[in-house]
Amino acid sequence: MERADVVLVYPQRAPRHGRHWIMPSLGLMYLTASLRRAGYAVRHIDHTFLERREVLAEIERLKPSVIGVYCMITMQDEAFSLAEDVRGRALTVVGGPYPSGEAEPFLDRFDLVAVGEGEETIVEIMEHLDDRRFEEVRGLVFRRGGEVIRTPPRVRTKDLSHLPLPDRRDLPHRQYIDYWRRHWKRATTPLMSTRGCPFRCEFCHKSVFGDLFSARPAESVVREMEEIAELGYEHVWMSDDIFTLNYRRTMELCRRIEEARLPLTWECLSRVTQVDFELFAQMRRAGCTRVFFGIESGDEEVLKRMRKGITPDQARRAVQACVDAGIKAAGFFMVGYLGETQRSLERTIRFSSHLPLDYVSYTIAYPLPGTGFYDQVQERRLHGEWHRVRDNRLLFNTDFSERKLKFAILKGAVQHRLRRSGLRPLASAFELATDPVLRVLR
Repeated sequence: MERADVVLVYPQRAPRHGRHWIMPSLGLMYLTASLRRAGYAVRHIDHTFLERREVLAEIERLKPSVIGVYCMITMQDEAFSLAEDVRGRALTVVGGPYPSGEAEPFLDRFDLVAVGEGEETIVEIMEHLDDRRFEEVRGLVFRRGGEVIRTPPRVRTKDLSHLPLPDRRDLPHRQYIDYWRRHWKRATTPLMSTRGCPFRCEFCHKSVFGDLFSARPAESVVREMEEIAELGYEHVWMSDDIFTLNYRRTMELCRRIEEARLPLTWECLSRVTQVDFELFAQMRRAGCTRVFFGIESGDEEVLKRMRKGITPDQARRAVQACVDAGIKAAGFFMVGYLGETQRSLERTIRFSSHLPLDYVSYTIAYPLPGTGFYDQVQERRLHGEWHRVRDNRLLFNTDFSERKLKFAILKGAVQHRLRRSGLRPLASAFELATDPVLRVLR
């Protein structure tokens, strides 16, 4: 009878309605590869297209010693309910961005909370499974008796050449491919060529990889892309925090991808600094079709409060260089951040909707646990200015109502769509007509 030492569960669920960017977990693929290299029997269960009863039946059949669960903040409810369902069946471990940033909510639901990169941590947990001396494993938080024990953090390295390729063998590729072709036309899957980000934006949650930027060897990335193509995918989401951070490395990697003549296109995230037309042109030749820029605001003072380290002028130049090179540009923007004023809000909406962006995303500022932004809002909580609203979103007492911020987002989206459709006079008329409405809303 087949058994597994470890079962790793990704508690994502495919939404019943609408289309969403649902992707498998690279983190669990890397853990699977590391455990198999160490000689353990592993099963990676992707919950996305499965019912809970099917997941539990598979766990019951495999009877693992350890059950590991990945968790982002959007998966909190699924992860917690899964923990209840498997309680007592095995040692339970949770990891991922949310528990790495805030371990406390998980301590009463899981036996161990893994903080940061997990490849070495999960292998060492298995090595101590019999003696239960988990205090010797770096990067863990857990309860023992009434005491919370935090082991020293795991030290990251710049050298990623030791990493095995993520193990994709257990994934439901056909279902992902069908979903993406049905909703987005191109079958897409993630790849991570670098880890970490040295910048310290106040709102950014980077609890797993932290500040140290490290890059995989180009040949390793190309080999993984070849594997992805063989599985039937047509497009890759480069899930690096900043794919373009190291200019020379990005140029060299893109030359290697171009030389490999892979039947894949791809897109990535970038800052608006450390880029130019020549880099984007090489990325285009390597198959890049779209670059997402984290611009966040069109107001310099708000950008300073965010500690973004960029200016609107830099954003404008980067977007234009990207478009000139034949790559679609996309932009992320945030409204309602601490210090937002009527003037800064108007500037952001105008700036974002006038840029030559193929896609623009607006969000209301959201304080994620483990960020500087969250800590600042925590201070407000002490004074009773914090409240929870539907959908488990955290809002804080800004100078503006949620209604005003949602109107600003709608206004920006409409202006952008009209301009993108070539209806500039109509976009200008709409902008002039709605500016006073935005000002009068509180």
